Amino acid sequence: MRFVLDTSAWLRAYLEPETIPLAELNLLRTKGEIFGLSAISLWEVGKKHQLGKLPLPRPLRDWLLHAMGDNVELLPLTPEVIADAMALPDFPNRDPGDEIVMATARVHRLTLLTTDTQLKKYRHARIHYFTPVLKK
Repeated sequence: MRFVLDTSAWLRAYLEPETIPLAELNLLRTKGEIFGLSAISLWEVGKKHQLGKLPLPRPLRDWLLHAMGDNVELLPLTPEVIADAMALPDFPNRDPGDEIVMATARVHRLTLLTTDTQLKKYRHARIHYFTPVLKK
Protein backbone atom coordinates (compact mmCIF):
# COMPACT_ATOMS: atom_id res chain seq x y z
CA MET A 1 0.00 0.00 0.00
CA ARG A 2 1.38 3.37 -1.05
CA PHE A 3 -1.60 5.74 -0.98
CA VAL A 4 -4.50 6.88 1.19
CA LEU A 5 -7.50 8.18 -0.73
CA ASP A 6 -9.17 11.27 0.64
CA THR A 7 -12.96 11.12 0.64
CA SER A 8 -13.29 13.18 -2.53
CA ALA A 9 -10.80 11.05 -4.48
CA TRP A 10 -12.58 7.88 -3.34
CA LEU A 11 -16.00 9.23 -4.35
CA ARG A 12 -14.70 10.38 -7.72
CA ALA A 13 -13.06 7.03 -8.39
CA TYR A 14 -16.30 5.22 -7.70
CA LEU A 15 -18.99 7.64 -8.90
CA GLU A 16 -17.30 9.86 -11.48
CA PRO A 17 -14.15 8.20 -12.87
CA GLU A 18 -14.43 10.44 -15.94
CA THR A 19 -13.41 13.39 -13.71
CA ILE A 20 -10.06 11.81 -12.85
CA PRO A 21 -7.05 12.63 -15.06
CA LEU A 22 -5.69 9.67 -17.01
CA ALA A 23 -2.47 9.30 -14.98
CA GLU A 24 -4.36 9.03 -11.69
CA LEU A 25 -7.08 6.87 -13.22
CA ASN A 26 -4.43 4.44 -14.44
CA LEU A 27 -2.91 4.43 -10.95
CA LEU A 28 -6.30 3.70 -9.38
CA ARG A 29 -6.84 0.84 -11.83
CA THR A 30 -3.40 -0.73 -11.37
CA LYS A 31 -3.86 -4.44 -10.84
CA GLY A 32 -2.80 -5.47 -7.34
CA GLU A 33 -2.55 -1.89 -6.02
CA ILE A 34 -4.29 -1.48 -2.66
CA PHE A 35 -5.40 1.95 -1.44
CA GLY A 36 -5.96 2.94 2.16
CA LEU A 37 -9.15 4.69 3.19
CA SER A 38 -9.59 6.36 6.54
CA ALA A 39 -12.61 5.16 8.50
CA ILE A 40 -13.71 8.80 8.77
CA SER A 41 -14.40 8.75 5.00
CA LEU A 42 -17.22 6.27 5.58
CA TRP A 43 -18.75 8.66 8.10
CA GLU A 44 -18.33 11.63 5.73
CA VAL A 45 -20.15 9.80 2.93
CA GLY A 46 -22.85 8.65 5.35
CA LYS A 47 -23.36 12.21 6.61
CA LYS A 48 -23.61 13.62 3.06
CA HIS A 49 -26.17 10.96 2.25
CA GLN A 50 -28.12 11.61 5.46
CA LEU A 51 -28.26 15.33 4.65
CA GLY A 52 -29.56 14.63 1.14
CA LYS A 53 -26.37 15.88 -0.56
CA LEU A 54 -25.38 12.48 -1.92
CA PRO A 55 -28.14 10.27 -3.28
CA LEU A 56 -27.16 6.62 -3.44
CA PRO A 57 -28.69 3.86 -5.59
CA ARG A 58 -28.75 1.32 -2.74
CA PRO A 59 -28.90 1.30 1.07
CA LEU A 60 -25.95 3.10 2.66
CA ARG A 61 -24.31 0.01 4.20
CA ASP A 62 -24.46 -1.90 0.93
CA TRP A 63 -23.19 1.09 -1.04
CA LEU A 64 -20.22 1.57 1.29
CA LEU A 65 -19.22 -2.08 1.09
CA HIS A 66 -19.54 -2.11 -2.69
CA ALA A 67 -17.66 1.20 -3.13
CA MET A 68 -14.69 -0.12 -1.18
CA GLY A 69 -14.26 -2.88 -3.73
CA ASP A 70 -11.32 -5.25 -3.72
CA ASN A 71 -8.60 -2.63 -3.79
CA VAL A 72 -9.51 -0.43 -0.82
CA GLU A 73 -8.43 -1.29 2.71
CA LEU A 74 -10.16 0.47 5.58
CA LEU A 75 -7.70 2.10 7.99
CA PRO A 76 -9.10 2.49 11.51
CA LEU A 77 -9.17 5.45 13.83
CA THR A 78 -6.45 4.56 16.29
CA PRO A 79 -5.03 6.45 19.27
CA GLU A 80 -2.00 7.26 17.11
CA VAL A 81 -4.13 8.71 14.31
CA ILE A 82 -6.24 10.80 16.69
CA ALA A 83 -3.18 12.10 18.55
CA ASP A 84 -1.49 13.05 15.28
CA ALA A 85 -4.68 14.74 14.02
CA MET A 86 -4.75 16.88 17.16
CA ALA A 87 -1.14 17.98 16.67
CA LEU A 88 -0.85 18.59 12.91
CA PRO A 89 1.61 21.44 12.39
CA ASP A 90 0.43 24.40 10.29
CA PHE A 91 -2.71 22.61 9.11
CA PRO A 92 -4.50 24.75 6.49
CA ASN A 93 -8.11 24.29 7.66
CA ARG A 94 -10.27 23.31 10.61
CA ASP A 95 -12.09 20.39 9.01
CA PRO A 96 -11.92 17.45 11.44
CA GLY A 97 -12.39 14.96 8.60
CA ASP A 98 -9.42 16.41 6.73
CA GLU A 99 -7.34 16.32 9.91
CA ILE A 100 -8.08 12.64 10.46
CA VAL A 101 -7.48 11.70 6.82
CA MET A 102 -4.16 13.58 6.86
CA ALA A 103 -3.14 11.99 10.16
CA THR A 104 -4.04 8.56 8.77
CA ALA A 105 -1.68 9.16 5.85
CA ARG A 106 1.08 10.38 8.15
CA VAL A 107 0.79 7.60 10.74
CA HIS A 108 0.79 4.90 8.06
CA ARG A 109 3.54 6.70 6.11
CA LEU A 110 1.43 6.79 2.96
CA THR A 111 0.91 9.44 0.29
CA LEU A 112 -2.44 11.22 0.38
CA LEU A 113 -4.20 11.18 -3.00
CA THR A 114 -6.40 14.28 -2.99
CA THR A 115 -8.29 16.88 -5.00
CA ASP A 116 -8.42 19.30 -2.05
CA THR A 117 -6.66 22.53 -3.03
CA GLN A 118 -6.20 23.46 0.64
CA LEU A 119 -4.15 20.31 1.22
CA LYS A 120 -2.06 20.18 -1.94
CA LYS A 121 0.83 22.23 -0.52
CA TYR A 122 0.79 20.82 3.00
CA ARG A 123 4.48 20.28 3.67
CA HIS A 124 4.20 17.96 6.66
CA ALA A 125 2.96 14.95 4.67
CA ARG A 126 3.40 13.33 1.28
CA ILE A 127 0.66 14.64 -1.00
CA HIS A 128 -0.31 13.66 -4.54
CA TYR A 129 -2.75 16.32 -5.69
CA PHE A 130 -4.72 16.11 -8.92
CA THR A 131 -7.07 18.60 -10.53
CA PRO A 132 -10.38 16.99 -11.46
CA VAL A 133 -11.34 16.96 -15.13
CA LEU A 134 -14.42 19.04 -15.86
CA LYS A 135 -17.44 17.05 -16.94
CA LYS A 136 -18.61 17.70 -20.48
